[in-house]
Amino acid sequence: MNLVENVYDISESFMKKPKYVTINPQEISFICKDIDKQTPAKFPNNSEDSEFKTCLMELVAGSINYCYWYGSSKIRPNKSSSTKMYKLVKESFRYYKEEHDFSDCIEILVKLLSYEGFPLLRERITHLRELKMNGEMFIKTLISLHSNSRSLISFLILMVSRFPGYAEDIFMKRAFLFFAQLNRIYGWFEEEMKELPVPADYQVPKMLQHFNIISYNKELQNMIDNEILIPKGSLMECEIRASTIIACREICKKTGWTMPQIDGYFWLRRKEVTTPFHLTITSDY
Repeated sequence: MNLVENVYDISESFMKKPKYVTINPQEISFICKDIDKQTPAKFPNNSEDSEFKTCLMELVAGSINYCYWYGSSKIRPNKSSSTKMYKLVKESFRYYKEEHDFSDCIEILVKLLSYEGFPLLRERITHLRELKMNGEMFIKTLISLHSNSRSLISFLILMVSRFPGYAEDIFMKRAFLFFAQLNRIYGWFEEEMKELPVPADYQVPKMLQHFNIISYNKELQNMIDNEILIPKGSLMECEIRASTIIACREICKKTGWTMPQIDGYFWLRRKEVTTPFHLTITSDY
């Protein structure tokens, strides 16, 4: 099974007769004209760590990079965020050597996340401990074979078979984001990045709605405006994420930009828009 095509097929199925979300093709053309005038933003890479350690920490971070709030995005225990999560990951790897026991780093991170009271803590611990047995071997394989005949699809299959937590999401947001991060850091999988679905989360849909690329019906808009939780796996939530994937695929096609570049274009501008985003308690994004 081609995991990438499967995500596109699922997204298209949700958007054949949508009930809550509409994609506006004309607005896609307008945003593409603006993107054509831009230069893709480069994410800074200030890591002084080895390639192996950097990739391993990205695998760990990707396994728990989700949901930093309870109910309202303004209610964050100890100011939890992706930035803080990355700091805790770095702290847990402070004394890591390639011959060091990786399990120790995982357990240190479990303690740090517990102390900080991160949301969905039980799920995070489960996802982290899945990495113990094969995490280092996965990264060694990835580094040694990424530039050879093995495609990104092969590594996706290996990832979800070894680490089920990465396979829980039908839109595979965290899995795709992991490979996008490695592309941003090292330029790996450049050709495949043109085909990879955008990691559909909270912020990119917010930006697409801001530019009227997607629009919500009255019922869904009212829930978002009033910070009413949208259930995980509901038709509302799936249409938001599916429309994001389909719209961003069209933008990639029209501009020639890769998925990480389009994702970065919207994500880096997220603070320009103060309207609320949809709220779902989930480990998928």
